Amino acid sequence: MLYPRLLNCIDCATIPVLLNDIDQRIALFAQDEYNNIVFSLNYFIPGQVINDLLQYKQILEYKQCNPEYCPDFTVTMIGSRVKVLIHK
Repeated sequence: MLYPRLLNCIDCATIPVLLNDIDQRIALFAQDEYNNIVFSLNYFIPGQVINDLLQYKQILEYKQCNPEYCPDFTVTMIGSRVKVLIHK
């Protein structure tokens, strides 16, 4: 399986920036869902992407407190996967 790396800037690979990106994307999904309910707009809401983003957010929050948490995956690896999910 291919694992694209979409991080070109140095600042994008930090945990607070990734958490902020995840929060912004989830807020957009929440806004679309609200519009679906109120205005019956029928926007597609990808539930699996939201679930994955929330799981990566939890991992990043744990890594922020304890850098040795889940040592097999670095912040850069998680960041590239988060960037792929954000732009899905």
